[in-house]
Amino acid sequence: MSQNVKTRPEEISHGVNATPPEKSDRTVGSKPAAATSFQGLAASLPRLLAPTLLLVLVVTFGVMSPNFLTASNLLGVVNQYALLLLAAIAMTVIVRSGGIDLSIGVAIDLAALTTAFLLYDGFVAWFSILFGVMTGIVVGAINAVLVVGLKVRPFMATLSIWFIGAGVQLVATGGGSPIYLSASRTPEDFQFLARGSVLGIGIPILTALLVLVAVWILLERSRWGRIVTIAGEQPRTVRIAGRRSSAALAGAWLVAGAIASVAGILLAARSQGFVVNGGQAYLLDAIGAVFIGATLSRTGRPTLAGTAIGVLIFGILANGMNLIGLSFHWQGLARGAVLLLILLLAARLSKGHILQRKT
Repeated sequence: MSQNVKTRPEEISHGVNATPPEKSDRTVGSKPAAATSFQGLAASLPRLLAPTLLLVLVVTFGVMSPNFLTASNLLGVVNQYALLLLAAIAMTVIVRSGGIDLSIGVAIDLAALTTAFLLYDGFVAWFSILFGVMTGIVVGAINAVLVVGLKVRPFMATLSIWFIGAGVQLVATGGGSPIYLSASRTPEDFQFLARGSVLGIGIPILTALLVLVAVWILLERSRWGRIVTIAGEQPRTVRIAGRRSSAALAGAWLVAGAIASVAGILLAARSQGFVVNGGQAYLLDAIGAVFIGATLSRTGRPTLAGTAIGVLIFGILANGMNLIGLSFHWQGLARGAVLLLILLLAARLSKGHILQRKT
């Protein structure tokens, strides 16, 4: 303790029995240990909401259905929602940069369309997959030009791409006719993407996990990731920084498009072809998962770990409702209610903590 701390008159009057300054709760500039611990607990409550809800869902469905906690069922849930995780990872990158991407579903669909169409015409798997990835990157590049180059608001830019992409699908398929890949037109290595496994873990799961790790390294351990994060939190600073930050932001859209294309290729392998607007089903759930995951951060910053928890919440919720016999029509209602509950509680708890800290 610094020697220039002034001794209070009441401490002088108590003589040797006075409480030492460093142990007193009334010392200038210090707070009681109990109050500090309580504030720390209050600050962490919003970040515990999503993991707590996930645990509650697992326990509840585990009690209600004997098949829920089996290894095969849980592994099936993760495998089924691997494509949603990929879409949510792509969305996390864009939201982290301060934007929103309504064209994620379009990138998934167009990548699936390109891959399935080339396979149907007899091209080899690697060539079809390569052009599928390039299609997703093209969608990301168009978004980058609109948002970063022409300064169009991300919502409006990606909404336009959404409409255009939906129209392209209809034109390319003659009004929405699906593309079916027969066994003779589907190479074995392409079928392996949907049905193959390594050590009992499906290829879609492994692919999503590899992408998750790679994007985590980019966002959390690279200069590019730091620039993208600052862009989302302090856009004025990025505008002052100039050309280098613009390149990083454009890169975010390219990365998101590439990730979406991977989801599209896996979707084509899983469905053995292409169905119009099949990727659109992942858009809203991806947005919801990202914002559920953002509650895990003290600053509301989207994180990949939080996004993965959000995807798991949606997956466990849908699977559990199926096992206990609830109609499919209730699942959308349940997802919306869960998302609203988490966001409202997180906002309420965060507001209460801020008010308490000010007092």
